[in-house]
Amino acid sequence: MPDSFYFEPVEPVLRRFVEDFRNIVARDGGTPSLLPSLRGPAQTLLYDTSWITEAQRIPIAGTTATYALYRSQEPDLCIFTMVVAPGELTKVHNHLTDGWVGLVQGEQIERKFRREDDGSRPGYADLALVAEERIPLGGLTSIRHPDEDIHQILTVSREASVSLHVLCNDLGTVARQSFDPDTHEATTFVSGYTNVDGESRIGR
Repeated sequence: MPDSFYFEPVEPVLRRFVEDFRNIVARDGGTPSLLPSLRGPAQTLLYDTSWITEAQRIPIAGTTATYALYRSQEPDLCIFTMVVAPGELTKVHNHLTDGWVGLVQGEQIERKFRREDDGSRPGYADLALVAEERIPLGGLTSIRHPDEDIHQILTVSREASVSLHVLCNDLGTVARQSFDPDTHEATTFVSGYTNVDGESRIGR
């Protein structure tokens, strides 16, 4: 059984990132220093975008496209692109892990939310909008579970926005939540990946 799965073609800069990740995990484990240690390697992927193909930039009208690049067996790392068409926005959603998101095409507005309730009521969430920021090309933002884990993305450029996601789980297979801040509805969903059949778990 493979310990990871790359989506071809695989450029050297992507393999180096995965090697850096493994070295950081071996050194730091699951300590709070993992996310700060990953910032430099994630920034390198924004400087050298040879890893992304045109097929991983294709928007799908009316929905969010996600193209997996790498998924580990553990699963403690997934790398994918998220593509949002011009003028469209994602649902308000969480990730249930830590990671970095970097913008490689277009422009976005990111809305960050904080959960105010304790999560004890099924299907209910009380969210507060805490920040709304314009993300420029090359911008890098963090995902931190649970305190900075809920956001919404809006594409404000004339072209689709494409963001690199480096997350410490296999996000497309995780049962997580989307939210409606106005109605307080919380909905559990599994997003999958646009270029993966079903909810593949790499042999799990």
